[in-house]
Amino acid sequence: MLLDSCSSGFQEKSLSRLTRSDYGVKGLKLRQIATVVNGVADTPKDWHKVKSRLIFEEQYVEGLRRLSESNWIWVIFGFHKRRGWQPKVRPRAAKDESTVGIFASRSVQRPNKIGLTLVELVGVRGNIVTVKGLDAFDGSPVFDIKPFEKDYDLSK
Repeated sequence: MLLDSCSSGFQEKSLSRLTRSDYGVKGLKLRQIATVVNGVADTPKDWHKVKSRLIFEEQYVEGLRRLSESNWIWVIFGFHKRRGWQPKVRPRAAKDESTVGIFASRSVQRPNKIGLTLVELVGVRGNIVTVKGLDAFDGSPVFDIKPFEKDYDLSK
């Protein structure tokens, strides 16, 4: 059974009766709010050392208010240079030729070209958010950012 939220509370639905419209994201479109600027065109040896500037569209600048109070933020971005996907991949750290399912990996060869990375917040100035450790290429679209909240983001 699957719980489905509705105006009157939760209803149980059989998985066999679940339709695409039940997902609530029919025709989901993401709006780009910023662009990654870091000069990175090829995968570096260590993404953790890469500093990136997220250049926000002017209409979203007010939404950055008090972001600088955070030390770490989540960045949701698009893999704009990748095409296609694979159900199984070889992890970068693998010492042999074994594969894992795409959803058990951090590979970019995903069905939806969406990345999620926890990064160090270096600073906020006007429409520019500077971060360290974002594994996104120069020009990648940013769809959202959220502050890391230890009590919320770490399971107990």
